[in-house]
Amino acid sequence: MGEGVGYAKTILFGEHFVVQGSHAIGASLSKEFSVKITPSEKLSLNIETGQIVLDASRAILDSFSLPENYFIEAETGIPSGAGMGWSAAYSVALARAAAAEKGARLDWKEIAKHAYEGEKVFHGNPSGIDNTLASRKGAILFKRGEEPIPINLKVPLNLVIAYTGKTGYTKELVSGVARVKEEKPEAFADLMREVEAIVVEARTCLREGNLGRLGVLMDKNQECLRQVGVSSPELEELISMFKDEGALGAKLTGSGGGGCAIALVRSKNDTSAILQRIGNKYLIFEAQIG
Repeated sequence: MGEGVGYAKTILFGEHFVVQGSHAIGASLSKEFSVKITPSEKLSLNIETGQIVLDASRAILDSFSLPENYFIEAETGIPSGAGMGWSAAYSVALARAAAAEKGARLDWKEIAKHAYEGEKVFHGNPSGIDNTLASRKGAILFKRGEEPIPINLKVPLNLVIAYTGKTGYTKELVSGVARVKEEKPEAFADLMREVEAIVVEARTCLREGNLGRLGVLMDKNQECLRQVGVSSPELEELISMFKDEGALGAKLTGSGGGGCAIALVRSKNDTSAILQRIGNKYLIFEAQIG
């Protein structure tokens, strides 16, 4: 029997544009996906999933040269399709379980590579940031094809994460952004430059603890995401509520099209007004990073 865990994540800056070559900043969350695998007559899971999860599971097991006859016992509190990295956390957890089954002692980078095989099945052309975040704790600066760089935060980030209840389909949304790039290359290039500048400045703000400016940058990033068509009425309603209750900044996180929005607040005490206003309408998580 092999066991493993993977972490939920949030993208703070740069989602979607990271697929096209920009930098992004993300962080792992405390919510986990846990997986146990035991030999069985056929590949199966204890949770109700679609064929794509079985196909991704096969890809990960194949990357370890393991047979496909395992019973996978999975447990998580991460909502699926919410932009919190359900598929990446599952892929990492299964990769760790497979490594344990093989008796292989792998570091997080090697685990992330195996998990990427599953992510390709789930999403087609993923950047790799989700499986990287799901395999380690902390915040990172990420660019496709480059070594991720840990970011040391001067002060903790207090976030409120709210789920719209509407699923965002990553593969379709990524394809939609690619169409925008193809149809409006000059406008898209301008957005890429803007997002890259936002990410670079945000990294400095995280190191210096400049929360006020960080919130402004989150708002700027959200405007860029609107322009490539990945926001939604549900997300915009959440973001407006966050801002009305004094959030420093707010944006969608992950693929968009639904899923989750995040808000940056100064302290845990500042989350109370937000929770009182929208706590009965949305599934809400509080998170502290750093």
